[in-house]
Amino acid sequence: MRAVSAMRLKFAFSLAQTGAVMINQEFKKILMIPLLAAVLFSGQASTKQALLMALGANGKQMASFQWKQKTTVVRKGKPLDPMLEELRFDATGQLQRMTIVKPEEKKMGPLRARKAAETKESIQEVMQLARRYASPEQLSQAIQKGDVWEGQGRLRVEAQSVILPRDEMMMAVNSGTYLATRIEFKTQHEGSPVTITMDYQQLPNGPSMMTRMTVQIPGEDIVVNVESFDFVRLAGPNVF
Repeated sequence: MRAVSAMRLKFAFSLAQTGAVMINQEFKKILMIPLLAAVLFSGQASTKQALLMALGANGKQMASFQWKQKTTVVRKGKPLDPMLEELRFDATGQLQRMTIVKPEEKKMGPLRARKAAETKESIQEVMQLARRYASPEQLSQAIQKGDVWEGQGRLRVEAQSVILPRDEMMMAVNSGTYLATRIEFKTQHEGSPVTITMDYQQLPNGPSMMTRMTVQIPGEDIVVNVESFDFVRLAGPNVF
């Protein structure tokens, strides 16, 4: 009987030791949570700082360039006559547009003319929204409020409610330059969904520039394609 009691006591003691070790391990895990969170937050903060610095430096380089931009509206699969503009920054850093080629106004009846005017106004409002999303100031705010994801040599930023409630941004970033290669916004205009996609390319010995923007308005079966090209460095950089 004494031998059995001793074995029971030894088993109980061993069980207590095992429980204590398990509790200690769980306690260590709990203590590690805020530490890991602090490390992740520190990593996100440093990456965001690098992204913001790269965006600012790239913007200063862009001020020395002018380029052309062609905008083509495709409605129900049919492309309309494009508009051609020349863009450059003024001395205060504001982007200026000069129209080179403008689509001719077509003659039509009053009903069709009114509908065309409404469609044109809707497109202009959506394009103004798209340009707001594409502005360096707005991208900077999106980076600051967004989440950074890194892995396998890839880097991306995701953010919500950038301009409008519940809009979404996904920014793919070159992990070597910390500059965006592609940005996609999912937003809305007057309750209808709108998707804005922007592609960027690095100019030889120059900044990264948006070379293409695609704006999709499925509710009206409209796609707007914006192409930028003929990038030319000006003789003297603008100061602002």
